[in-house]
Formats: sequence, C-alpha cells, structure tokens
Amino acid sequence: MITIQQDTLHSALNAVTRASTKSTLMAAFSLVQLDVNTNGILHLSCFNGETAARATMNVDCSEDLSVCVDAVTLKAVVETLAGQIQLTIEQNSLIIQGAANRTTLRIVDEPLPIIGEESIQPIATITGNILRSLARVLPFAATDDSRAVLQVLHLSLTAESITAQTADGYSAGHVRETIEGPAEQTSVLLPLSFARLLSTLVDDRDTVRIGTSGPNRYIFHLTNAAESKDLTLATVTADGNFPSEQIMNLIEEARKNTQAHLSLQQTSLMQSIRMVNAMGTQSTFIKAVNGVVKIASAETETGQGRNILEGTASGENAQTWLSAVFLKRAAEACKGELVMQITDGTKPILIEAGSFTAVIMPMMVEGSKDPFPEDEAIAISLPDLQTVNFP
Repeated sequence: MITIQQDTLHSALNAVTRASTKSTLMAAFSLVQLDVNTNGILHLSCFNGETAARATMNVDCSEDLSVCVDAVTLKAVVETLAGQIQLTIEQNSLIIQGAANRTTLRIVDEPLPIIGEESIQPIATITGNILRSLARVLPFAATDDSRAVLQVLHLSLTAESITAQTADGYSAGHVRETIEGPAEQTSVLLPLSFARLLSTLVDDRDTVRIGTSGPNRYIFHLTNAAESKDLTLATVTADGNFPSEQIMNLIEEARKNTQAHLSLQQTSLMQSIRMVNAMGTQSTFIKAVNGVVKIASAETETGQGRNILEGTASGENAQTWLSAVFLKRAAEACKGELVMQITDGTKPILIEAGSFTAVIMPMMVEGSKDPFPEDEAIAISLPDLQTVNFP
C-alpha cells in the first residue's frame, strides 16, 4: 500500500503526464508507470516516443509495487480527490482510495521505456530563471515540416556561457546567458517539442542540472526542495546542420550596417502591433525621421493605422517594411526598453533587450506608399492611439 497526499501526487502527475500521448500504434505512449519499494521513493514515468519524463517523491509504502495504468485517467481521478490517498493492487487493478471515494483502474501489461538509474555525465548546472530566459527563442523555431533541420533548439555551452538559438528561415532568436559551464565547448540540438515541454515545466527558482547518459542522450534534472519538486526529462538529440554560425554573421552584419538606432518602450510597440493586426494585415512600416519613430500598417480596404511610438531615434533617417508576426515574437521576448536597429530596408533588422537578440528579414513591399509623407503633419500621442480611414 502507498500513502500519499493528493496535492503531492497531483503536482507530479500534472508534470510527468505531459510526456504521454494517445497513440493507436503504441499503447505504451498513453501510460504512466508507478514504481515504488519499501524505501519510500515513488517514481512516476511517462514516454511519448521522443521524451521520457520521471517524477520522484517520498511516500509511505509497505510493499514493492510496479504497475502501468492509463496516464490521463489516473490524473483525472486524482484531481477529484483531496487529502490523503492510498494506492493498492487487487488482482489486475490499481485501487485509488480517498476519504470517501474508491476508484479502480485496469493495470496494463505493456513495457514502457523509462529513465532508470543510469550513470549521468554532468555538463552544467543552471538556474530555472536562466533556462526560462533561453526559452524566449522558441517562438522563432520553424514549424514547417519541410524545414526539419530548423525544428530544433540549438544550445551551445562554454566555460563561461550558454547560448540558445532558433530560426525559421525568415527570423532567428538568440539568447546568451553567463554560467559556469563545461571546460570543453558542447553543442546540442534538442527536438523542438522536447524544448517546449521543458520550458513549460521549469520555474524560476528551480535548479537545472544538464547531463548526458550516452551518445546523443541528454537529461535535464529539475529540482526545487521548497516545492518538493524532483523531475527528470530525457531525450535523444536531433541530427542536422543548424546554421548557428550564419545566424551570428547576420547579427554582426546587421549591427555593422545599422543606419538608425531606435530606443523603444515594449508596451508602446505591442500596442501598435495590435493596431496593425486590427487592419487585417501583417505588413508593418517603421520609419525613423528626425529623432521620431513612426509605425503604420499597410493600407487595406478597412483603412490604415498609424502611430508615433514612445521612444527616440538616433543616426540617419531610415525606414523598412517587416512582418508583424515576427515583430510580435521579438517584442514579447522583451520587457521595458528595447533597441531596434534598421538599415536601408533590404538588410536584416535587429531587436535587442539585455541578453536577447532577434534578427528579422525585411519585407519587400512593391508599390506601397510611404504612410508618412514629409508634407503631412501627424501628432498622435500613445494615449490617443486611433485608426485613420482614408477614402
């Protein structure tokens, strides 16, 4: 018999079952395995073909137990309970006993690949806050299956830093954080779905230990003693030639060719991106002129939105067209003030804030007029943001 508090079991199931999935081809992918012995350590394990997850917690246990049941069903049952829960086996069933509830789940005899006690070669230890910062690049990863080589998170660890990169062919995200890393540089390509799952499970105050247990097998161990959190995720790294060097070259080229340097408030930029979307278009015009930064949507049947951004511009006058989709990704990764560097409208645009950098390719919009002709005086302050319709 296992005795455990509902909140402890529910928290562990909520994390580990995210690595389970319904599959008509592989029944094991929808299961959770419970392993416990009289030492009082309970392991919950799930596997979806790409990611293995294991949650560990302390329980009261009077016998050894190892069973597999449907992951979603067990999680749903535990959510309905409160207080102390007891788990026992009767014949071919797992019995979940609450204060006034008794539920029976069928045990499934199906082998499940799990994270065992294999030897792990440590690579680096970082904080959850740093891992969450690195995850800001994830929206820039490719979702198109024809660009499988870009459906990854590229991590590079050195003795002094960890760098994360993603790209989709039109934009790229880059974050560099300072850490105490390995003596030898290490690079790894994590499958995008694994990286996204990892980012949803880590909290700022977690300790994250990164290691490897064999060729191309990486393990992330998340712990937080205050929250009784002990979660391990493992995956097999992806293959491919990620264009890390090309991304750095684009960033350096954009810095070298910068004509206008814009210092903007993130809230002002986000508000104006919503304005562009409201016009039913993604085409976004940004113009730096005489120290002022202006933004507008392309003209549509609905009309045209225009605004003066909260911020300043230095350097030469410059303008560019870009997609609001990519601009929004970059803005959402920033807080407070961000810096945008633009050139002549044909070269990459940079958006930076602290350790984060986004590089965005401009749009070539033929025949579009400048929404801000020099002979037109516009004075729209941010609080008075409005949409202007043209005949």
